[in-house]
Amino acid sequence: MNAEALDQSITPLTELDARIAQTRHGRLTLDPRRSIATPLTEVVSRLADGRQSTHLTAAASAVAEAQMRNFPDNLFWDFDFYLASIHERASEAADYAAHLSHVVGLTVRLMQLYGQQSPIRFRYVHDFMYGFDWARWVRRKPEARTGFAPFGIEFLRQTEARGRDLLSLIEADDEWYPRLEEGVSRNPFPFPREPEDELRLYRKLAARGYVPVEAWRVDARPDAKRDFDALREETAASLGLGG
Repeated sequence: MNAEALDQSITPLTELDARIAQTRHGRLTLDPRRSIATPLTEVVSRLADGRQSTHLTAAASAVAEAQMRNFPDNLFWDFDFYLASIHERASEAADYAAHLSHVVGLTVRLMQLYGQQSPIRFRYVHDFMYGFDWARWVRRKPEARTGFAPFGIEFLRQTEARGRDLLSLIEADDEWYPRLEEGVSRNPFPFPREPEDELRLYRKLAARGYVPVEAWRVDARPDAKRDFDALREETAASLGLGG
């Protein structure tokens, strides 16, 4: 594929980048060194070549669209490591396109399951994209789960199963996961997660190196060894956000 054809294959992402930039807070990143997330077009161009570019473009488009649709208040838009991770594993698979399609299908279903159009109704996708959910899951059985990647099929399937369990709890109006009134987002954490609070907290976490997956880096090294939930609560308290 020549340069002109490659440019044409990623053109749909240019519109998505523009739409993300027009959201309330813009295309923010958690990268402490910059303020704007890497454009999707740039991430795909860096990772894929030849015919892979068309498939990775479709994958990036599907996931970004799902985030915008299901988490309209999302603040940070770092796709670098997510795309690098699924691209690497797809490149090792027998069928690059089929592997990508499977992983992206799982990811989009998770967005639908946990987002604002679901009874779960989380406000942000940050805990998923920045690895807090994954690190917590690994730490529960570290010896058995050490080799599982943040966006590997095993973890994605487990997260989907967990979401189904949460739906059952919500339907039963569980004490910890009750039904919510219309227009209310769910927050199971002991600190507030209004946009201004979330911005302050997550930027402080990134500055301190308290993020399990530095999703703004294609070469991130996911870390599940530390108790990031405790670090997050301590940081929230230090910012006066403790409940």
